[in-house]
Amino acid sequence: MFTVIRYGDIPACLEKNIYNSPEVVERLENIFYGKCYLCEQADLQAPEIEHFEPHEGDAALKYDWNNLYYSCARCNSIKSNIHRNLVDCCSTDIDVVRAIKCLMPRTPDDDVHVSAELDEVRVHNTVALLDKCFNEEGTALRGITRASLIEKLYEYFANFLMYRQIIINRRSSPVAKRDAIEALEAMLQDKYEFSTFWRWHVLTDRKLKDEVEGIINF
Repeated sequence: MFTVIRYGDIPACLEKNIYNSPEVVERLENIFYGKCYLCEQADLQAPEIEHFEPHEGDAALKYDWNNLYYSCARCNSIKSNIHRNLVDCCSTDIDVVRAIKCLMPRTPDDDVHVSAELDEVRVHNTVALLDKCFNEEGTALRGITRASLIEKLYEYFANFLMYRQIIINRRSSPVAKRDAIEALEAMLQDKYEFSTFWRWHVLTDRKLKDEVEGIINF
């Protein structure tokens, strides 16, 4: 999960009780950097508008601009109306990146590691949801979507490890090291796919952290 800042006017169509319009979808896609707010996949083939607080027929919640989030079909289905009292990535009261640790699995068949770094009810509830978003494969379709998600993660992780090796290798040229640091810095930005993972892999890697501390803000 990453930090999101809403900006601009509320889409006019919401006043007419229309929330799934092209205007709303485009605005949400821009605000959320085209990423699912839960798993952080980008370039979604079938994005969905997710209600952060389940509306259950309540029009005030159903058409509330601040209750509409950009999600992938997998995460929207898993969250459903079951998971509540979650950390709000659009709020500043909790630093979502530092509150929830996300680390790569040791192998693609292992579970993604999601843990609470802040002892707060909303954080624990969100950790439970994210654990399912990344690891749930209880049905055939969820097994397929989970495998696709992990393959995406590993594709980016391979790049991360390549940049890491260049940065910590004393034989790397200054130019190669500079380019690798710039590439790593881009991976830590909110708009980058799975950015939370790469921040935590820097924070928990003493050698890499020592090399980039003071150069990169993570």
